[in-house]
Amino acid sequence: MAANATSLVRAGLAAGLSVEAALGGVVLGLAADQRYFEGLAKVRAARLIWRTLSRAFGLETPAEIEVRSSRRMLAARDPWPNLLRLTAAGFAGAVGGADAVVLDGFTRAEGAPDAFARRQARNTQLVLMEEAHLGRVDDPAAGAWFLDHRTRELAQAGWTEFQAIEAEGGIVEGLMGDVVQPRIARARETLERSLGDDGDQMVGVTKFVDPEPRSAHTDVEPTASTPELSVRCTPLTPIRLAARFEDQGVAG
Repeated sequence: MAANATSLVRAGLAAGLSVEAALGGVVLGLAADQRYFEGLAKVRAARLIWRTLSRAFGLETPAEIEVRSSRRMLAARDPWPNLLRLTAAGFAGAVGGADAVVLDGFTRAEGAPDAFARRQARNTQLVLMEEAHLGRVDDPAAGAWFLDHRTRELAQAGWTEFQAIEAEGGIVEGLMGDVVQPRIARARETLERSLGDDGDQMVGVTKFVDPEPRSAHTDVEPTASTPELSVRCTPLTPIRLAARFEDQGVAG
């Protein structure tokens, strides 16, 4: 996130924008999953990183953060528990202090959300905002030792990784040189190994599996054309954590 933001700010400055305009035009995008403590600490850590980053450009500016629900946490075989996961992600984004929170449809793993799934996504956000009043307190996590400590841990780890990417020439050079992708692959493998058995669990996937899950209707996913690019790098392929359990029949 920080490396990408830095490349965009530098591009804006090179195009003639002022520092204020270049920094002010950046919106930081984060994903939140069902681990709400990790999610809200991530949002708070992003603000710390951005504050240090903007200072390095000579003008401290407040971060604009958009949090979207993570698609890798969604299950396809039994989509209904996704409603709980999406609620947890929305909670993390709101309590973490995001400026905007966007929740996906609970059937996204199967296809394009239909009108019902879209309404559920909208209503979940409305309940969190209008009935749970999560936006009434500026920083609900402030003063909680665990969350403050975890925020600092994530900020320091993120800043260390950002410095490594910058030392490699920036995010574009890092991706083109295939030096960022292996680190992401190792992190993904560690996360996947931690799921199931005595590790982390996913309701409806690795634990409390419904032997006869109810399906949910989806719309047809629109086809999108892929533009031809003259410069390519090894792609970062999205994953879905429940897929291997569903493919292996563990959830069946």
